[in-house]
Amino acid sequence: MDWALSGPVPWTASACRAAGTLHLGGTTAEVAAAESDVAAGRHPDRPFCLVVQPGVADPGRDTAAGRPLWAYCHVPAGSDRDMAPAIEAQIERFAPGFGDLVLARTTVTATGMAGYDPNYVGGDIGGGAVTLWQTLARPVPAWNPYRVPVHAVYLCSASTPPGSGVHGMCGVYAARTALHDHFGGPPPFAR
Repeated sequence: MDWALSGPVPWTASACRAAGTLHLGGTTAEVAAAESDVAAGRHPDRPFCLVVQPGVADPGRDTAAGRPLWAYCHVPAGSDRDMAPAIEAQIERFAPGFGDLVLARTTVTATGMAGYDPNYVGGDIGGGAVTLWQTLARPVPAWNPYRVPVHAVYLCSASTPPGSGVHGMCGVYAARTALHDHFGGPPPFAR
């Protein structure tokens, strides 16, 4: 989901107001129940949501047209259910008055994501199974998976190590590889 908001999200927890990314789900038991529902092929009433407030890190994103906010929740693979009401209810639960700030919204289902990008099989934006093998050997087993067989082209996404959920690190390693290859910088995996 994407929103344009008329003001900042009114989180009840002040630390949430300063966070660029929030993992929103309630108690550990509530998150576990939501994830168990998804694993069993059910849509949770209170889904585990990832919410991003881009303006926290980049105030230039907040314009007269509105403040951007985006989120997604976990659903069963191939879901065509619009989870907008459940996502908005989760946000409203932790930020009463959120709904009053919505100027515009856009929603895409998991099947809609798969239609938008065939790499999102079943709507999975994480690029596939999060197994140890997939984490280390995406997209193919290679010493440096950020290089591709095209000169000066590099790959960085959830489909490269360390995989999805490690925000930005795929890009860091791809950039380090490019710097090393073209400018003699330090090895990509050096500290």
